[in-house]
Amino acid sequence: MTATAPKSRKHLCADSLIRLIHETLSQVPDHRPNRVKGKITLTDAFMSAFAMMHLKYATLLDFDREARTEELQYNLSHLYRVQGRIPCDTHMREILDPVDPIELRKPYKKLFAQVQRGGQLDAFKHPVGEFKNLHLLAVDGTGLYYSGKCRCQECCVKNEGKPSEAYYHQMLAACLVHPDRKVVLPLAPEPIVHQDGSTKNDCEKNALKRLLAHTKREHPHLELAIVLDGLYADAPTIELIKSYGWHFIIVAKDGNHGSLVEAMDTLDENGQVKRLESCEDNGTRHWYRYAESVPLNKSDPGQVNVLDYVETDKKGQRHTWCWVTDLPLNEETVYLIMKGGRSRWRIENETFNTLKNHGYNLEHNYGHGKQHLATNMAYLTILAFLVDQIQQLACPQFQKALSGKPRGARVYLWKMIIQHFQSWLIESWDELFTAMIQGQVARRIQIDTS
Repeated sequence: MTATAPKSRKHLCADSLIRLIHETLSQVPDHRPNRVKGKITLTDAFMSAFAMMHLKYATLLDFDREARTEELQYNLSHLYRVQGRIPCDTHMREILDPVDPIELRKPYKKLFAQVQRGGQLDAFKHPVGEFKNLHLLAVDGTGLYYSGKCRCQECCVKNEGKPSEAYYHQMLAACLVHPDRKVVLPLAPEPIVHQDGSTKNDCEKNALKRLLAHTKREHPHLELAIVLDGLYADAPTIELIKSYGWHFIIVAKDGNHGSLVEAMDTLDENGQVKRLESCEDNGTRHWYRYAESVPLNKSDPGQVNVLDYVETDKKGQRHTWCWVTDLPLNEETVYLIMKGGRSRWRIENETFNTLKNHGYNLEHNYGHGKQHLATNMAYLTILAFLVDQIQQLACPQFQKALSGKPRGARVYLWKMIIQHFQSWLIESWDELFTAMIQGQVARRIQIDTS
């Protein structure tokens, strides 16, 4: 089903979104005990760091150098609501390092509520059968940091006690996705870091438990289908998802689910498996084999619905998938479930690839700190990504500024924004985007030769 383009909403443009972030972060209690007059506030440190991420600065030092100019100080005040002094790179690290990362979950919820109230979530509905309000939540993990030298209290350890001992951070991300949309809506991510009181490294499955609990608490009324890779195709994960009243579409790989394949083959021999084939006008062929109430494995009596799918493109190349789900499988739903399962790649391409290779510098070490700095910087990076995704979804000025650009439009847009920031005194985001849409008249340098 093709998603209907949502209407634009003024409150989902940068000025309103950043004001909401400022209001939310201004409520975080300052962990510093002193009350020195004129000190840099925690809110200004938050907004300065967010501005650095949102403007796509590659390093904290680059931001520190340019933030001393009149143009950036003026623009940070008017566009990012930095009211006082901008912290230098070292001071910013010192201020943000002790902040509990749980505080940085709050702006995500506030922004999501704005999207929800504006009716924009309808663009992400993926109805399947009787489930008319279903949304696809793709979840996957990625690396943030790896070092053989620097270590903080949250680092997981690889090869502990060996000469090759190293330290790393990972993160579990969750995004609302739609098969027909490039825009994704990230929820607050879950860090995969050393947990207090634990002697073992954290892992994706433990992080998933925390992420799902947070998601249910923060978005209790969302009807979700959790879309996962083959790591999670096991009975405990499925039962956890169902305990929250949600649904699942999970990849099942032949090498890890031999008994599931055997069960499908046995059902097929007994005539209890259904098939469906179709062909598109461009020559792409779709082949489905599906059955319900199939044992997931021999040791667990839990049963799942299984969808095998083969796509043969017009060149004759075959691509195969298998998913387990609790959604009903029939002639009307297999195509929709296939599209839902394949939409998981959007968290790889539209999310991780964008965050790492298109200006957001997710894997860059802005300063590791001793406590939570690396985690907090990752939260702010993805928060900046969320603001941009909301604008791409619903802000007319952003959409116009983005349209008509060359290949790599988003990276080009970020470059144009930073050029304006460095050169002009700007009152608002609306003024900035208007200037970018209308363009600036080129002028030659005037030299006095008299």
